[in-house]
Amino acid sequence: MKVNNAFFGTFDRLSQQVKGFRGFRPKMAAEVIAAGQSGRTEAIIVTGDDFQAGFGAASAGQGFNVSAFKELLTNALTFDIGSLLRLRTFIYLLGGTGIFLFQTYNTLAIINLAKQNDKLRDEIQMTTSVISSQDLKVGELQSIHNIAQAAASLGLAMSSAPPVEIEP
Repeated sequence: MKVNNAFFGTFDRLSQQVKGFRGFRPKMAAEVIAAGQSGRTEAIIVTGDDFQAGFGAASAGQGFNVSAFKELLTNALTFDIGSLLRLRTFIYLLGGTGIFLFQTYNTLAIINLAKQNDKLRDEIQMTTSVISSQDLKVGELQSIHNIAQAAASLGLAMSSAPPVEIEP
């Protein structure tokens, strides 16, 4: 399987080795004792499920392969900078960065437009309030003018003395 992306290639290699690692299990205490009697010395601490399983599985002959684990760990920690320097990978990274920056710019623009929208709504509400109060004042003056015309048609004249307010 040919993989063009460095990330997917590394992931595939790692998953292959993890699948191979699943077949290994640590040595049981009986295997350690047998290894110690033959001259090799190994120290393995058996805990959890392996301890509860007992020594019956030790006769299966599956042991923990230290070199495979070291190879797995080494391959997981190696990083190939050359894959980042390839033109295709650089273009992918550049395109992804461009899309990320464009999306960030759009998000910030939307936030600024929302703030301006709220500010304009407040201005419109204040203007509407002022216009409503002016309409009420015009209506009041219009009604005073109509009353003055009706009084003139009845022959009433405007008084030269200012009006007197009566307080209760």
